[in-house]
Amino acid sequence: MALYQIATVTDAKIETGNYIMYVGTLGATAAAAGWVNLGSGMLKNMDYVMEPFTSQGGNSVDPLEGIARETAKLSFDLVEYDGSSFSSLSGGAMTGTSGSAVVGGQTSVLTGKGMKLVNTRKLASGSTQTTTYVLNKCFLDNGWTVAFKSDNDTDPIAVYSFAMTAKQYATAGTIYTKTVA
Repeated sequence: MALYQIATVTDAKIETGNYIMYVGTLGATAAAAGWVNLGSGMLKNMDYVMEPFTSQGGNSVDPLEGIARETAKLSFDLVEYDGSSFSSLSGGAMTGTSGSAVVGGQTSVLTGKGMKLVNTRKLASGSTQTTTYVLNKCFLDNGWTVAFKSDNDTDPIAVYSFAMTAKQYATAGTIYTKTVA
């Protein structure tokens, strides 16, 4: 017989499933118009990264410790190719329409983008709960990586992989907000 250390689990505190991924303008709020759905894919991970600083006392314990910089890293895969979405994600590194993209030589200054991630799930009570992340100032870490497959593969769909870094935005220094409603 199993022995459990905790007798209950609150399903409203458990995130299940994946997220709809949107790209928008720098600093956009969750309710703002103009978010573009990136289509079918998978949010693979999101990491909140704190880089510490320490002040060296030399002959004593470190007198001050704190956070020098904060970022969030996210990586995701898309299975629907859309050159205009990819162009928007790039912040100016490429231009595109739904069916084509011009890559390279577009700009030397990138524009930060907003990212919105939305997960809606059904709770045991029958009600629904929505978790929304808004990352206000994101930049691609690189271009995309695409994995092509055999026509005879059991899953022959090409997968476009992206990685982004969210940086502090505006004077409040917000990296992202997470809302559960």
